[in-house]
Amino acid sequence: MANMTEGLSLLSGITAYMFILGFAGMAAGTLYFLLVRSDLSAKVRSVAIYAAVITFVASIMYYIMATNIWNGQGIESTVVIRYVDWIITTPLLLLEFAIIAALAGKIKKGLVGRLIIADIIMIVAGFLGETMGRPGDPAVYVWMIISVLAWIWIIIEVLGVKSTDKGFAGHAVRTMKYFVVIGWSIYPLGTAIQQFMSLGAEPESLSLATAAAIAAIVYIVADLVNKVVFGIVAVRAAKNVS
Repeated sequence: MANMTEGLSLLSGITAYMFILGFAGMAAGTLYFLLVRSDLSAKVRSVAIYAAVITFVASIMYYIMATNIWNGQGIESTVVIRYVDWIITTPLLLLEFAIIAALAGKIKKGLVGRLIIADIIMIVAGFLGETMGRPGDPAVYVWMIISVLAWIWIIIEVLGVKSTDKGFAGHAVRTMKYFVVIGWSIYPLGTAIQQFMSLGAEPESLSLATAAAIAAIVYIVADLVNKVVFGIVAVRAAKNVS
């Protein structure tokens, strides 16, 4: 038991520092996007603005989450804050994608609306699945399935975007598709890992704490990739076509 407790303590320390890394990465991303905004033409400057707003909101949320963790409130105190972050930032990420896609070719009518609706369903269902029951409860799986189906809907819409541009915009659209298809899959994967590791675990057990810590680390890495790196790809494409 002592070894298990020591292992959990080490994992908890790593997780706490990862939240600080999340804050620092988002803050640095915000500064970068604000600095490069003036390098873009007026018609595509919104790409950098969206990217800056996304990372700015995320930096605030990560500051709050890191503060909670360092004050000993536990990872469970970050759940609501994480979903507030996602419900604000993920629609903006899809808008960012749509702007670059429009530069690379004509997009389907209503694409943005469908993407945002699917995204909201995905986030809300994911939140309900994570907070409305214990791991293994049927309702948890129902909400998780709804969330995954909404994610698949997003993937279908994104993969349906056709690019006629052979330059930077077209390349960026193809790259950003990978971010949505592969990068966003990390979120349901993190939730699935946490649910699987928590099955049969007693409340306040080491297994639950370990599962929550691992899922938190997965989410932080995914957020940095999908918000900061995604934004850099979008801004570079906008800069080269302005």
